[in-house]
Amino acid sequence: MRVPLDAVPIEITLGLNDRRLHLYRENRLDREGKPVWLESFIIVDPRTYMRRISGFVRLSPKSWLALGSSDELQKVIFDYPAAIDEQHMVLIYGRDELIFRNLSDAGTAIAPVIDNVGLSRIGRLRRLREIIGGPIELLPRDDALRLIEQVNRLMRSEAYRSTDERGLPGGLIALPRSMTPVIVADLHAQVDNLLTVLAQNAFLDALEEGCAALVILGDAVHCELDGQLAEMESSMVLMDLILRLKLCFPSQVFYLRGNHDSFSEDLAKDGIPQGLLWAKELSLKRGPSYLKAMQEFYDLLPYVVVSPDFIACHAAPPTSKVTRQMLIEIHQNPSLISELTSNRLRRPNRPLGYSGRNVAKFRHSLHLDPATPLIVGHTPIDNEATVWLNVDGIENHHVLFSACPDTVGVFARVGGRMIPLIYPVDALSSMINALA
Repeated sequence: MRVPLDAVPIEITLGLNDRRLHLYRENRLDREGKPVWLESFIIVDPRTYMRRISGFVRLSPKSWLALGSSDELQKVIFDYPAAIDEQHMVLIYGRDELIFRNLSDAGTAIAPVIDNVGLSRIGRLRRLREIIGGPIELLPRDDALRLIEQVNRLMRSEAYRSTDERGLPGGLIALPRSMTPVIVADLHAQVDNLLTVLAQNAFLDALEEGCAALVILGDAVHCELDGQLAEMESSMVLMDLILRLKLCFPSQVFYLRGNHDSFSEDLAKDGIPQGLLWAKELSLKRGPSYLKAMQEFYDLLPYVVVSPDFIACHAAPPTSKVTRQMLIEIHQNPSLISELTSNRLRRPNRPLGYSGRNVAKFRHSLHLDPATPLIVGHTPIDNEATVWLNVDGIENHHVLFSACPDTVGVFARVGGRMIPLIYPVDALSSMINALA
């Protein structure tokens, strides 16, 4: 069957009502909240999509997609029953039409569907503004100091962290399986990227219900876009947002330390001393007390998060020996801190970088299954994407970079498996600020 591109949304029924799926045209929201329709389509399970944390399959132009139980990711996302064939249906994205080809004796049916998915995102924006208590903008000086001091008090007894010998929270977060992880990395001052994640899926709902944890793998500051490397106000706005979220969800929002979470004079990009500029801007706009409080925040941060489903840090697994206790007592191991926040994959010009062997040893040292995903940020592989899977041929080792201006990547657990989800970035700051 051939269907014009403008005939969507469409309901796809596989078999004799064995599984119903919905196909929508993907969109991003502009500054006025109006949808800008994209060329791609997404296929979702209407029983779960936007109702609880769930996944989707994307169909891009001039491509094709086979729906069926032979696809392991689809089995996780759509929870296919036994009646669904391995290759049940093929969907082809033609020049000006979608082509549906049934391959199953059980049959396939398609029909129109009313699309109300976008309404949930607007509702979440209203709820998000209520949660954070106001617009997305730079907090006044006194309010900002009060906020970070409140967060620092929380950090001294942060959930899921064993204390070190000093009585302070150690460098390791041990997240229980009851918490569904939602992971982003390297936001680099892209406020709308974090807002997009919170408005998508059912991530915000799950945070409010207490069953999800937002894990940020460091480097929320310092814009990486050309011409904006020295701009620091967007970094302050994003940190204000993260701190407000931490205050609202103290046991569910976690921030791991990255190499940019520093005022070091060695922290520079393309000759711009971002570390020093960050310190100067904070001191100028918020005073020395705030600068001191931000340094205290950095000193209180964890470095590794682990659960039965995944392990994550900002940059790299250690190449040196590591134990769980060493991660807890990480203040005694400065070289370990450097590796976790700054190292990169081994290359001919980087002989001290990490390899697949180090990834395997890191899992083993934390008593995890050999197939447990290790997720890091820090080293985007190219300028075109936001998620890279099985990097350098290392199985279940993934890199995440959530600061792309057009798309934002996130890892979340769906159906017992950590999967990547990629969303178009919406212009949400202005929309939230326009809400009364």
